Amino acid sequence: MDVMQTSSMAGAISFGAASPAADFPIIQQLKKSFGQLVRSTPFLGQGYCTHKGDEQLRRMLAQRSADGHVSVTADDIIIASGCQGAIGLCLKALCKPGDIVAVESPCYYGLLQLVESLSLKVIEIPSDPKTGMSIDALQLALEQWPIKTVLGVPNFNNPLGAQMPETAKKALVELINQYQISFIEDDIYGELGYTHQRPRAVKSYDTQDRVLLCSSASKMLEPQLGLGWIMPGRYMQEVEYQRFLSASNQFCLPQMAVAEVLNRSSFDRHLRLARDTYRGRRDHFFKLISEHFPSDVRLSSPQGGYVAWLQLPAGLNATELYFEAKAQGIIVAPGEIFSSNANKFKSSIRLCYSKAWTPARKEAIALLGSLVQDKLNHKD
Repeated sequence: MDVMQTSSMAGAISFGAASPAADFPIIQQLKKSFGQLVRSTPFLGQGYCTHKGDEQLRRMLAQRSADGHVSVTADDIIIASGCQGAIGLCLKALCKPGDIVAVESPCYYGLLQLVESLSLKVIEIPSDPKTGMSIDALQLALEQWPIKTVLGVPNFNNPLGAQMPETAKKALVELINQYQISFIEDDIYGELGYTHQRPRAVKSYDTQDRVLLCSSASKMLEPQLGLGWIMPGRYMQEVEYQRFLSASNQFCLPQMAVAEVLNRSSFDRHLRLARDTYRGRRDHFFKLISEHFPSDVRLSSPQGGYVAWLQLPAGLNATELYFEAKAQGIIVAPGEIFSSNANKFKSSIRLCYSKAWTPARKEAIALLGSLVQDKLNHKD
């Protein structure tokens, strides 16, 4: 079941793919930056980009990392092909086939597919809709299994939208130090919290350089940039080598354009606008769900990002709902794809609310709610 493929189905209204909104002014600024760089900058005929990526971009990322209380320099950062590409480099650097990786559950299906593609084994750690990965459950797993690394999204987890409390972030770092393993921090939604103060990254508590922080421009700006980065800490040499093996060079132009955008005060204005906009769209989403869905559905309450986890009434099959909704031109992400065990989360769906609430999208939520109510009526 390819949610990304069906999300682009002609004429469909999609709540399935976690894509950012495209109606922010900064997208036009980004286009202008590309155009100006093409006309004025000798980025062609200059050979390869530096082996770690564009230096100006890395400087800007190092400066911005201070907002998450992370202290790094440009030399501590490697540019990669998107956040998933960054995580893939980390996994290759840290693990060999057959090693065990602990992930939160439910877990973004792209990460599960990535781990599987590298012939790694998965242990799923329960995740709470509000507080994220259970530290107690992770400790039990570490006591029982030779876990090589832990992979998680502490700030505004996908698909729950959960935010790990600061006390839990500290406890997580203490655990990985105790067991002398690593933590791959997917911080792709870290800048999109609904308050104007960015939450701290787990890496900010890292006392032994065991946290590899990965992020991307795809959720803040535009997925087609294909631009991610890694702050690999003590694993710099291993990750740098994997980057060389995987892609010895990357396009310089997107890196230069993003560096230029990050260097402007308008980027901070964009983040403030994006945070306010997504919070407003979340609130309207909640209102639509309360109006059109049965009262006994349960919905997570994300404090950042733009995805939410909806649990259907007991006994309803979310995969059946996925196919029924698809037949009506509505795309959702069924819960079963967020686990390596297809029998888990059979009554849950993930919904993305990043786009503006047009009449068509409101009607689609109403129709989706009526499909759920019909299934509930037939069940009874």
